[in-house]
Amino acid sequence: MNIIEDKRLEGPWAGPLGRLGITTLEQFQDEAFARNLGILDLAEQDRLSQATVCIPGMGGVGGQHLMGLVRLGIRRFRLADLDTFDLANFNRQYGATLNGLGSPKLDAMHSTAWSVNPFLEVEQYPDGLGEQNIYSFLKGADLVMDGLDFFEFPMRRRLFTLAREMGIPVVTAGPLGFGGALLVFTPEGMSFDRYFDIREGQTLEERFLRFGMGLAPKGMHLKYMDLGRVNLHAKAGPSTSIACHLCASLACMEAIRLLLDRPGVREAPRYMQFDPYLTRLRTGKLRWGNRGPVQRAKIFVASRFLLDNEPPAGQRAPDFPDTIMVGSSVSDEALRYIMHAGVAAPSGDNAQPWKLRPKSSAVGLHLDADADRSFFNVRQIASLISCGAVLENMRVAGAAMGLRGEVVEADSFPGNGPVAELRLTAAPEVGDALHDAIWERTTNRRLYSRKPVPEGVQRRLAREAGLVGGVRLHWLEGKESLERLARVVARADTIRTEHRGLHEHFHAMLRHSKDEARKTRDGLPVDNLYAGKSGELFLRATGPWPVMRTANLLGASRMMAMHSARGIRHSGAAVLLTTTGFGWEDFLRGGRALERCWLRLSQLGLAMQPMTAITLFRLRWVLEGEEEFDPVHRKRLRSLWPIYQELFPQANLDREGEVMLFRIGHARPITRGTLRRKLDSFIL
Repeated sequence: MNIIEDKRLEGPWAGPLGRLGITTLEQFQDEAFARNLGILDLAEQDRLSQATVCIPGMGGVGGQHLMGLVRLGIRRFRLADLDTFDLANFNRQYGATLNGLGSPKLDAMHSTAWSVNPFLEVEQYPDGLGEQNIYSFLKGADLVMDGLDFFEFPMRRRLFTLAREMGIPVVTAGPLGFGGALLVFTPEGMSFDRYFDIREGQTLEERFLRFGMGLAPKGMHLKYMDLGRVNLHAKAGPSTSIACHLCASLACMEAIRLLLDRPGVREAPRYMQFDPYLTRLRTGKLRWGNRGPVQRAKIFVASRFLLDNEPPAGQRAPDFPDTIMVGSSVSDEALRYIMHAGVAAPSGDNAQPWKLRPKSSAVGLHLDADADRSFFNVRQIASLISCGAVLENMRVAGAAMGLRGEVVEADSFPGNGPVAELRLTAAPEVGDALHDAIWERTTNRRLYSRKPVPEGVQRRLAREAGLVGGVRLHWLEGKESLERLARVVARADTIRTEHRGLHEHFHAMLRHSKDEARKTRDGLPVDNLYAGKSGELFLRATGPWPVMRTANLLGASRMMAMHSARGIRHSGAAVLLTTTGFGWEDFLRGGRALERCWLRLSQLGLAMQPMTAITLFRLRWVLEGEEEFDPVHRKRLRSLWPIYQELFPQANLDREGEVMLFRIGHARPITRGTLRRKLDSFIL
């Protein structure tokens, strides 16, 4: 029977195509896909026109699958997606354009595909896939092209399992760096669970890891990809349009084999991975899937890096709230999310000196002075800076859900209690691109690469700080300048271990084991300091002050300060952030600006570490007087101040409050973050 028998063109394209003499599907197909002939024959082209293909997901890979198959002449589809396009999709997703911003991906891709072939027959599943519709989605289909997001694991597993039971092959292709990896699952071949070694009792993150390791057993992309940008807890990772295009090419080729019964299908446990950047093709067979000894060893090693650590801020991002407003008020669910974002902020020695008071469409912020009364925290300035970071995190999180946040500072600050209130109002037009970085921000104490920081970073940070106002950024770059700063920082840092109060406070906040850190959920895990095993043993041994005092007589303070000096030398740049004054409000705003800079650096993939000793000593010197230091330390600091001022000539350090000195650069990601106490412990 002629497959085009009564299929005539209707709708808006009938006129333009009619003027070309095309009124039926057969006429359209013979003309539009004529260049396929010679690679496909006419009978195969007609068979493709009759095939039904299911594509769950219209994102980076799924959208490319759809367009690749449409241009091959396939016209019957079942498409599922419940997401909308946003700016984060622009680097790789076919339908992500300014015209489609905020539009449902399913509608946008259907419209684009229909503009290529107006004879398409598409069943839409705008609510995505679930148990209520997955059977109808698959029933009678010839092929499934997996376009689900990498982290949609439970539904992917259900899809593959049910498709196998219904006798439908599934093609999955994953974008990895600049390359792509391909697997084909047929009803006769190895099952999804067996290949990826999915068993009961595994966490979702463990299953993510097994899926990734089984998808690309050779892991070629790991040679150049920054794994610090992979966060299984936050369900985030890098991807490129090159990889998505390549995945669609690989997957569409397998679709041709499967739909036309062409030879060469290599079903799981066979795999293929191609990386155009490395110009390498790898194919092979995992006879036992991920259960093989080599794969199990790889998974163990990878888990030590990607799984065996806390999320960067010591807590996972909570689920984004489903309900933002209840009537004219912000929902309790949204307020809790905003407060979770707030307490992901940094604080001196991770003391977490905050209290929160949720109100109707507002959150009050209180400073808890008892959390940190150390010598460093002169006039609670360090805690005020941290409170500013809490405020900015909350404001950014609110903006991400369409809430405008107004920071209303307290009338006065007596040294403890209320400092500000964040008032929230519905404003769908607001947003903040820094939102995701709240959960990615870390303090990285590793040695950084010495290569210069990209030129545009200074401009970006100045823009972020300028959104708060009242602060200035002073940059220091170049080997000679960083060497001078390293010597100044090292001499100031010797005071940290020679001052009994500072030494005892630091050790009170040090957590020598994972169990201790998880119990208190504050302070500094010793492996977060990157002091090495010998350094960790030294820290444990010198905890008692008499031992540390004796060690200082043998030069221990200078030895420990050299660790800070090495950090400055191994950096791309150092930055001093100052405020226009010394009022408590100045430091609160300075903390807000600092957090915006820190979040932007995290988003850009750059590492940051505060170098706080010299700035806090300087504040105590200016505000309380040099008599606050013993004669030896007074003499040392007096000799350092002129050099310090010379290094930052645009700053007037007698009239500007120093918020923080920090170093930035390119570095490997950390493997152990600091923890946060449970949210309810902060709520008044």
